[in-house]
Amino acid sequence: MATTDKPDSIFEIVNVGNGGLAFLDDYERHPKGTFKAIIDRTTQTTEAGRRPLWEGYAKVKDYARNTTGTRSAKQVSTRPRGGGFFSWLVQQRKPETVVEFGTAFGVSGMYWLHGIEAVGHGHLMTYEPNTDWAGFASENLASMSDRFTLTNGTFEENAARTLKEGTVGIAFIDAIHTSEFVNAQYKILRPYLAENAIVLFDDIHFSDEMRACWEDDIVKRPEIKASAQLGTRVGIALV
Repeated sequence: MATTDKPDSIFEIVNVGNGGLAFLDDYERHPKGTFKAIIDRTTQTTEAGRRPLWEGYAKVKDYARNTTGTRSAKQVSTRPRGGGFFSWLVQQRKPETVVEFGTAFGVSGMYWLHGIEAVGHGHLMTYEPNTDWAGFASENLASMSDRFTLTNGTFEENAARTLKEGTVGIAFIDAIHTSEFVNAQYKILRPYLAENAIVLFDDIHFSDEMRACWEDDIVKRPEIKASAQLGTRVGIALV
C-alpha cells in the first residue's frame, strides 16, 4: 500500500513524508521487558500515594469529573500499550520537538523519551502546573533521559517563551478535557507545528462535550489533512 495524498488510516498518517508505510502493530513487537524501567517507575510513584490535584481544576465550571481531591499516578497514567505507541511514533517520525501538556507524574513523558533516546534525536517539552506532581515527574523523566524540558506551569502561559515556530513534529494535548480549553490550546499550538505534524488529543470520549469537540470541531478544521482514532481514547490528527 502506498501513502496517499489524503491519508485515511493511522498507518498512512504516521508515515506521511516518511518514505513508506510501517504497520501499527510494529510497536507491540518490542522484546519482553522493553518498558520494564518505565513500569517500575510508575509503580514506585503510585506507591507514594494519592497526591492533590492542581488547584486550577476547581475553577473549571461543569467539568465531567470531580475537580478537587487527590489522584494516584496509576489513575492518571498512560498504560504500557499506549505508551509503547508513543515511543513507536517518535521512532517513526523522528521529530525535532515533542510537546505534551499536562505532564502529570511524567509517565507518558517517559514513553516519549524512550522513543527519543531510541533515535538519538529530539527534545520533549512538557508542561505541568501542579508543583507537587511536577516534582515526581522531574525525577521520572530524568531516569530516562536528559532530552527534556519540564515547565512547572501551564502550556498557555509558557508556550511563547519556550517554543520555536515550526519545530513541533508531535504534540499531545492531555490537560483539561473541555471544548473551551482544548480548542484554545490547539489554537495556541498551531504556529509551533512543523509541516505534517501529528497532534494527539487524549480522552476524546471523556464526555459528550469532548466527543463533539473532536468530531465537530477538530477533525473538520480545514488544515486537518487526515484523522484517526487509537482505540476509543486518543484522536490523532495530521496537520
